[in-house]
Amino acid sequence: MEKIKICGLPFKYFCPMFLILLLATYTGTLNHDVVGGMLFLFLFGGLFAFIGGSIPIFGSYMGGAVLLPLFGGSALVYFHLVPNFLAESIAGIMSSGAVNVFIAAIVVGSILSMDREMLISVTVRLLPCILISLFFAVVFMYLGTLITGKTILEGLFNVGLPNYTGGSSGALVVVPTIFSGIFHQQVGEYAGKFIVFMNISNLICIIFSGLLNRYGKKHPELTGYGILMKGSEKQVKKVEKEVHPMDKNLKKLGIGFAVSLIFLIVGNILQKFVPQLNFIAWAAILVILVKVSGFFNEDVCRCSDYWQQFVIGNFLFTLITGVGIASLDLKQLVSYFTISNFLIILLGVLGSVIGSLISSKFFNFYPIDAMIGIGANMGTVGGSGAISTLTTSERMELMPFAIISNRIGGALVVVLISLLLPLFI
Repeated sequence: MEKIKICGLPFKYFCPMFLILLLATYTGTLNHDVVGGMLFLFLFGGLFAFIGGSIPIFGSYMGGAVLLPLFGGSALVYFHLVPNFLAESIAGIMSSGAVNVFIAAIVVGSILSMDREMLISVTVRLLPCILISLFFAVVFMYLGTLITGKTILEGLFNVGLPNYTGGSSGALVVVPTIFSGIFHQQVGEYAGKFIVFMNISNLICIIFSGLLNRYGKKHPELTGYGILMKGSEKQVKKVEKEVHPMDKNLKKLGIGFAVSLIFLIVGNILQKFVPQLNFIAWAAILVILVKVSGFFNEDVCRCSDYWQQFVIGNFLFTLITGVGIASLDLKQLVSYFTISNFLIILLGVLGSVIGSLISSKFFNFYPIDAMIGIGANMGTVGGSGAISTLTTSERMELMPFAIISNRIGGALVVVLISLLLPLFI
């Protein structure tokens, strides 16, 4: 028991804190604000992660430390174990942009801490990899459509392609709007269905990431452990993670916080002019350009890295549990789950992963890292999906490439749907 730590706390300290939380939650005396919601997510998220990571096979092969917080949070709502006031508080926290703060910390910190030359080399190779991965995803989903006996409209456009439209905003708003204009149905007729399919795709991507991580440990020659391009190890060592003494570096947290969020602000401004790209994708592109230009000195870059490490180290499972409670509806997930739909979605993820594997050979990427960072992130729900896949695969350094793959790929698929859908009516 002495060696067990949950949320970083020794077991003997975690237990009384958790019991106090339970007492307050189920007697209605828990704070009805961000204080109560954040503590609930922090302690339950840490507990779910500890249990999920400890379960044999599920923990080591399927990313149990990520899946259990995600499903556990959703199950708490499904079985009415979260009081209404607390569910509303958590939904408010998640909808207020908590996920975006987390993603900004990772995207900005991971890019600014990279070697400049390596970043340029990787970025120019990324778009062809995205295109190849998308091509194979579409081909495999088409094969799934043929196998299941569905029409192209039913299998490809109504089940498969919406999962590759740049995250939950694509499934909830963009694609339903396209369908609504063509079929003259309410947007809501499509939004619920598409987001369920995307959640199924997201879960398959998480499982693939866990399996690929396990395979990479058995075959280390196939992976850079978070380094995408072969031969980049020397450049990475130049910006090796700094050990940050707490007393000397507290102000660096604030600098990293401000730098990460300013990119989101500018990204939001640019989205107003070019709405086809999500503001997070714009932020990722902008920070790459800033890093390549050399505008920030090394001290500012290290501050961003410090903020990233702080956020990941403390609030990762808090966030995933919040996503499960606020966004993953188990009842809806089950209602649209059929073998035929599952097969099409599964083949789409498989095709995307195979496409990134093939492209890795042409662009000198590590196969495992390309399959995770690009292939397994094309069909996720976006930012929170990238967090889940990269946590499961222990490759959070790939976050910028995962975000760009998901968003740029999503924009391309939206254009594809707009152009081709009318031809199959």
